[in-house]
Amino acid sequence: MGQEQLKDLREGNRLEAKLAKGGVPASVWETYSAFANTEGGTIMLGVRETADGSLEVEGLADPEGLCKKFWDGVNNPSKVSANLLTNEDVSLVEAEGKTYLRINVPRAPRQLKPVYVSGDQARGTYRRNGEGDYHCSADEIVAMVRDASPSPLDALVLENFGLEALDMDSVERFRATMEAVRPGHPWNKLGAEDLLLKLNAAGRVEGEGALHPTRAGLLMFGYEYEIVREYPEYFLDYREMGDGARWRDRVVSNDGTWSGGLFDFWSKVVPRLTAGVKRPFALSESLQRVEDTEMHTAVREAFVNSLVHSDYYGRRGVAALRYPDRIKIENPGSLRIALDVMLAGGVSDARNPTLMKMFGLINACEKAGSGFDVMRRAAVDAQAPLPAAVESFSPDRIAVTVYLGNAAADQAYGPNFAEAATSGPKPQMRPADESSASKKQEDFSTYPEEERAVLRMASERGEFNRRDVEQLLACGSTKAKAIVGALLEKGAISSKGASRSTRYTLSGE
Repeated sequence: MGQEQLKDLREGNRLEAKLAKGGVPASVWETYSAFANTEGGTIMLGVRETADGSLEVEGLADPEGLCKKFWDGVNNPSKVSANLLTNEDVSLVEAEGKTYLRINVPRAPRQLKPVYVSGDQARGTYRRNGEGDYHCSADEIVAMVRDASPSPLDALVLENFGLEALDMDSVERFRATMEAVRPGHPWNKLGAEDLLLKLNAAGRVEGEGALHPTRAGLLMFGYEYEIVREYPEYFLDYREMGDGARWRDRVVSNDGTWSGGLFDFWSKVVPRLTAGVKRPFALSESLQRVEDTEMHTAVREAFVNSLVHSDYYGRRGVAALRYPDRIKIENPGSLRIALDVMLAGGVSDARNPTLMKMFGLINACEKAGSGFDVMRRAAVDAQAPLPAAVESFSPDRIAVTVYLGNAAADQAYGPNFAEAATSGPKPQMRPADESSASKKQEDFSTYPEEERAVLRMASERGEFNRRDVEQLLACGSTKAKAIVGALLEKGAISSKGASRSTRYTLSGE
């Protein structure tokens, strides 16, 4: 990377520059911890920030010596709790006759979190926020420690609860649903207690004595007032959104008119969410009415994924929001795998695998790791923007948006009403008349599939950045840069701004 390229960079959420005149700065380890516990990032030693915020290579007096000292430090447990780096992550870079040290810090796997410094987990755990590193709160550290466990946390037997904490009517409704979708399953004829045992919704402490709910059983079938004894922040919220911030229909877990457990919430909310999706008339090969489309499956998948991946000890609870043109599902907890891996599909690391098994028995979700594949297929089928996911911290939270495209049942707002589901300010989609929309789609048809997806995003959102392309296509920065470069070369898009603040729009807009 040359000097001119460095001048285009700015410190931010994934980039930190330090002079390192006196050797490896002590603050390097705090930034290392922060990047590892957030989204990863790059540290440059021997680079300074100028008055206008750009970066300039100052150079290192002894590059090889400093590089060795850094490796000594990162391998020293009294400096940092885990070394995440390979040889390829640390390199000496020449620019304008000067040398700086570039360190690419990956996001730490959950099994190694929290990554902390100075041997002090409580006071040495950091995360990245904007251009700075901040001390993690006790709640954030405890959440990372929970997620590091190799055991399924929702399988724990809760010996302070009896089976009276569960709504047995909810259990019977689950059985009826399971019998409808799996009529020959041997568990259908079991008594209630035996069924709970098979589901791992109940168990005995050390295999002896009375039955008690497991965490999963309490969440799935428990009364809300019992659930909050174990999960004080537990809250489930569905809203059908109308104009502005008003809602037209709402279901919450604490209103006292129903159990407040996950199964009953799922039963109440799925029909409401899918009511926003068209059900076109279609017949199967056996001339039976086909009730569901790809988009129905995608909406259900997004909803169930949220329920099984939530950290129910986390703040703000689960929120399922139905808009005329999109479904947005939010849940507490950080991602247990990297965002680009989740978007690519095929890999799953459920926070609550027992809940996933239960929902799988009633065909409420697809096989592990296929969620975003299902959502992407539905988006293509409905000519909609691809699904989007955003991870935020403090409090830890995941938001997934499924755009309905031409599958939206309520077309009053038109196909261009959706806002981009990305962090930061979200541009309002611009209305477009039918002829201009058709013209754009016709123009896009001549481009390769991935470029076409980016152009559709540009049309819907108004503008985008390279990070949006990475999320859209579940790809790395190199591929995203190449696709953006190809579209710029073809004159399909235009750029404004510089470096990390660069935004792109359709040409001529």
